[in-house]
Amino acid sequence: MQVRDDQVRGLQDLSNYFPREALLSALNDSKVGVVICDRQMRYKMLNESVADIHNVPIEGHMGRRFHEILGSFSGEVIPHWDWVFSTGRPLPNLEITGRLPKRSEAGHWIENLFPLRDKRGRVTQVGCFVIELSPSRLHSPHPRTFAEEVAYTSGPQLAGLDGRGAAQLSPREREVVRLVAIGKSNKEISSILAISVRTVETHRARLMLKLNVTSVAQVVHYAIRNQIVMI
Repeated sequence: MQVRDDQVRGLQDLSNYFPREALLSALNDSKVGVVICDRQMRYKMLNESVADIHNVPIEGHMGRRFHEILGSFSGEVIPHWDWVFSTGRPLPNLEITGRLPKRSEAGHWIENLFPLRDKRGRVTQVGCFVIELSPSRLHSPHPRTFAEEVAYTSGPQLAGLDGRGAAQLSPREREVVRLVAIGKSNKEISSILAISVRTVETHRARLMLKLNVTSVAQVVHYAIRNQIVMI
């Protein structure tokens, strides 16, 4: 995910905080789309996966409202974002189907919306992790349930990431999760926590199993949803 000066300025002006570059770089290579918008439904941050879905470059999104990019399809998605703004509650595993202006056929997506709060606890922005489902998955001769479809498409991308049913983490495990999520290497974590690199590797391996995740992007998602790191 590319972070340009105009994006950073916009975030500072509106909410006095912005995603750390290390956090964003951890998501840069992920196939999961990431979007952040403000209360006016203006794009404040997104990654290349979302730009590819919309067939609009990242710079073509910045500061523009949903309806300018999504056209009539915005009427399907805006109510869900409004609900998160008004209630301050996340909206997980939302199934969305529609046609985007720059695509000839309808698409099908799974979205996970979550509120982003400022230092005073106000919801000033909403973030979204989005996964596109391929047509071959949708028209399988042996249809999967909704939960199975998400699992098949994204692997463990969404599993265990909302904190429900996840095993409680120890203070040391939470610290390791935080450091991994902000982009620290095993060597850097070793130095910060004054433990060996091998011990860090052991902690990471156990955490991956405990959280049912397999990539740094999924650790970032877990850390955000459980407020171990703030963006």
